[in-house]
Amino acid sequence: MNKVLFIIAILATSIFTNNLYAQQDNVEDTFNNPLRRGADPFVVKQDGKYYTIFNKGGGFAVTESRFLTKFEKEEIVWTPPKNAWNSYNLWAPEIHPIDGKWYIFYAGSVHNGTPYHAQRTGVLEADSPFGPYTDKGMLYTGDDPQSKKDNCWAIDMTVLPHNGKNYAIWSGWETLHDHHDVDQYLYIVELINPWTLGKRVLLSKPELEWEKGEHIVLLEGPQILKHDDDVFILYSTRGSWTEHYKLGQLRLKSPNSDPLDPDSWVKSPQSVFQGNKNVHGLGHASMTTSPDDKEYWIYYHSKLNLEGGWDNRHVYLQKFTFGADGNPIFGVAKGGQSMKRPSGEVEIEK
Repeated sequence: MNKVLFIIAILATSIFTNNLYAQQDNVEDTFNNPLRRGADPFVVKQDGKYYTIFNKGGGFAVTESRFLTKFEKEEIVWTPPKNAWNSYNLWAPEIHPIDGKWYIFYAGSVHNGTPYHAQRTGVLEADSPFGPYTDKGMLYTGDDPQSKKDNCWAIDMTVLPHNGKNYAIWSGWETLHDHHDVDQYLYIVELINPWTLGKRVLLSKPELEWEKGEHIVLLEGPQILKHDDDVFILYSTRGSWTEHYKLGQLRLKSPNSDPLDPDSWVKSPQSVFQGNKNVHGLGHASMTTSPDDKEYWIYYHSKLNLEGGWDNRHVYLQKFTFGADGNPIFGVAKGGQSMKRPSGEVEIEK
């Protein structure tokens, strides 16, 4: 190589290197809340990637990403059939990897709109998070799984894997009604398989004063949080359409306690996460870790302002920690503002 070509090569390498460093330096280390419009956010981390699911295009969209703060892939994976029990009122879908397959649990109805008295839980099955999905039908969530008589209202189903077994937890009614102004309780059952449940057990009712206040009392949106040997159920209470929506907590007494025994769970005497003058109620949250597993983050929805009811909800992320007693410390809800990205995200993007 002659001297001129050598100098050109050195300059080109220098320019490329400087541009590379400039691109790396331009990677944002913050994100802005809210992340998106919507409600009932659910996130699951599997093999280093995050999967979320939400209503879109008349059905369910699934996302995949290396990041908590933005999507890298999004696809509508299922739309409901016509004139079926699950054609309308699709609520709170969740996506779970179980025994090598992927399952979507959701609530649906034969009725379009109100009254919301026909909500039942269904499950979809696929070999990958993006489908194609097979409809495994309506789950039986009543008191008589042998005869399947009087299948009961059920929404917000989630899955608790514990000691080699899987348990379903949801918000349901004690008995059937022809209207929707009905108290809602938390139920738990062992999964025989992802589309077959055993006999339901009443896990918890709204019994504390801070869980009451609307014309009905309700517990809904149960979500699982695990930390070391501790198992928690975070649930939502008060009206999801109000500024009073907030989170409560059940904690399993020990790793060897029976999840099907209501006495195995200890309820927090106070709400563990709630709104304030800037955050107009919050709830239906799920929890996960940062890309490097060094931090815990809560993924929740809140009303953007006091008006709008269900139509005004947005999705937020916030970091939380754990106290010396092992309980999560969610702190003060910060709502819409710029925050430092979860640890490990910037390094992945660089």
